[in-house]
Amino acid sequence: MNDRILFSLILLSIGCCFAAVRTTKNEEIQKFTIQMIGYSPQKTDDYVAVSVEATPGYVVGFEPMAHADRVHHMLLYGCTMPASDQGFWRGMETCGWGGGSYILYAWARNAPNLVLPKDVAFSVGHEQDGIKYFVLQVHYAQPFAGEVHDFSGVTMHISQRKPMNLAAVMLFVSGTPIPPQLPAFQNNITCMFPSSTPIHPFAFRTHTHAMGRLVSAFFKHDGHWTKIGKRNPQWPQLFEAIPTKLTIGKGDQMSASCRFNSMDKNRTVNMGAMGVDEMCNFYMMFHYDAKMENPYPQGAICSQDHPNLMKDYPADGFELLPTRPELEHHAHQSKVPFGIVQEAIHEKLGGIKLGQVAGLAFNNEKQLLVFHRAERVWDANTFDNYNILLDKTPIKDPVILVVSFNGNQTRLDKKLGAGKFHLPHGIYVDKDDFVYTTDVGSHTVSKWKIEGEELKNIWTSGESMLPGPDQKHYCKPTGITRIGDQLYVTDGYCNSRVVVLDLNGKFIQQFGLPGEDAGQFNLPHDIVSDAQGRILVTDRENGRVQHMTTQGHVIEEFKSTMFNNIYSAASHEDYVFMVPGRPMMGHESEGIAVFVGRSGAGLIEYAFGPATRGKREQMGPQFGQPHCLRVSPDGDHIFVGDIAEGKARLWQFKVQREENMSSMTSSISLGWPSLTQTDAKYNSFFVLLAIAILVLGAYCVRRRCRNLENGGALFDKRVSRSNVGFKPLRTEETVGFISDGSESD
Repeated sequence: MNDRILFSLILLSIGCCFAAVRTTKNEEIQKFTIQMIGYSPQKTDDYVAVSVEATPGYVVGFEPMAHADRVHHMLLYGCTMPASDQGFWRGMETCGWGGGSYILYAWARNAPNLVLPKDVAFSVGHEQDGIKYFVLQVHYAQPFAGEVHDFSGVTMHISQRKPMNLAAVMLFVSGTPIPPQLPAFQNNITCMFPSSTPIHPFAFRTHTHAMGRLVSAFFKHDGHWTKIGKRNPQWPQLFEAIPTKLTIGKGDQMSASCRFNSMDKNRTVNMGAMGVDEMCNFYMMFHYDAKMENPYPQGAICSQDHPNLMKDYPADGFELLPTRPELEHHAHQSKVPFGIVQEAIHEKLGGIKLGQVAGLAFNNEKQLLVFHRAERVWDANTFDNYNILLDKTPIKDPVILVVSFNGNQTRLDKKLGAGKFHLPHGIYVDKDDFVYTTDVGSHTVSKWKIEGEELKNIWTSGESMLPGPDQKHYCKPTGITRIGDQLYVTDGYCNSRVVVLDLNGKFIQQFGLPGEDAGQFNLPHDIVSDAQGRILVTDRENGRVQHMTTQGHVIEEFKSTMFNNIYSAASHEDYVFMVPGRPMMGHESEGIAVFVGRSGAGLIEYAFGPATRGKREQMGPQFGQPHCLRVSPDGDHIFVGDIAEGKARLWQFKVQREENMSSMTSSISLGWPSLTQTDAKYNSFFVLLAIAILVLGAYCVRRRCRNLENGGALFDKRVSRSNVGFKPLRTEETVGFISDGSESD
């Protein structure tokens, strides 16, 4: 069996669906996410789908979690029955025969969030609406490069309050082939509205492949045409709001038209689902009075072509819109397969054999500073029972290596820090080129300046070799970063706090307590800042990354059933990269991956790892014990420091994409309202859906839905600790000693 297929099936047993409950001021809102299973596309134009039982309620908003680099499009259906009872399947089937099939949401080309108007919602999970399952279909245009696995999905905001108006989507679709060598060819679709229940279009979305230049729709009432909407399908394929109130009544004509340019084609292009085909789709989102009958009880679709009825179609429906280069750039779908490719594994830099790679940082010259431990190894004999370092001699060799990279070629520019450190851990370089370090051996935080070939100490905070919990001491501090004129230190192994210093090393404040709740820590192991000046704290033994304000208020957390520890995190643009240091118990054979989430979502969006991840070390190198992770300033490279005993390495990965193409999700306003953020706390859980255990999977889904109705979170709750109070941690870091069951952690 193909290793990627096998890995996907394994991930099915971990979970493909996620749900959460968030309470707002006015009403209870459930956040319910359906995600892909960590899939790697196997071929060009790979279609796959996942299904999950629908929770009853009314959908008022949608948050897509995908990027056009990885995903061509996503369609979310409400189904009476899914096409397969296996939870995950390949192919273009979505809903099963003999029941309703309803489009709820569609996404492509980096479209943003969608919020429905007030008192409008999709009814789901009720007997009368015919939607018993959600089915998410994902179309991948091409396989990924490297060992990448996708978790793209859609989060629905579900209210329990029945609205005055119910929403639905009507799809206009054409099957007419497109002749070659034509600058303008029109595909037309027409249907008559059959119901006595009036409908009110309020949003629309267009979709074609690369040949499409315009898609429009109008309706005709009493001989008068009214525009529903028109849009360039090469722009982000969002649901665009209709600015005026429209009403379509019984007997009205509804028509849509797609304009294509086939000048670069030398053959007829058929309509179809593959990349070599074309599509002509107009999605009309409408609402109707909730007290009246559903005008389309089996789903709304229009696919008829009546040329005689289109003779007086408005000329505006054929005329191109002015060019918008910024939108076309934002919506661009890469022709280069997305991937994160293992580029190099470094065991030596400039002839220097690496010790445990504890910390990484980039300076303003885009050089990488590698903070390693040379010949010193942290093991069971490094500290006594009072956290006092036993070997108090400083490391005689240079522990800071300043390195330049050109592809997989390296150049050692400087080697610094000989005789100045006892047990390196975290390192950071600020905008003024000052270097900051944490030393878990001496329990100190230091500020340095590189002058030529020397590392000059500016100040040191903490009393060397004396751990403590007060304002003048640290106990094994782990990470440091700067935001504005303040420094943030994770005082990690003993104190479980974040200490705030000024730029002279003076104590300002601290926040955080030992524990599992929001804002509490169980070994804060790393800290970085994001582009908005907020902090990301790697809460190692709680298995999460807490996204926080500089005052310690939690914005969101990244947590998953796919890992139970996180050693390091990094931020680039909207994305948060995080890496565990140990595999999940019972999943050791799958290896360790780097997980990537989107800021604002708190969910994992994709994962990657070594080229031979999941295979035995004899078949290819594996992550041993990742300890630190950083992304290059341009976002093109990702480095992972490994501290595995006897296998200390620096891993180098290359992000593969088209030149000058990167995540632009926050760089442009697309004019549709965003889903509001609240300070309310919410719990999350993944639902286990395994092909090998379908019966148990169905049971779990039913339990989840009941749990959602009760406002709780079933599957994300950790097993209760034997003691309610805070338990001491094992503090050594080598894999063998951590897993030997000893009392220290």
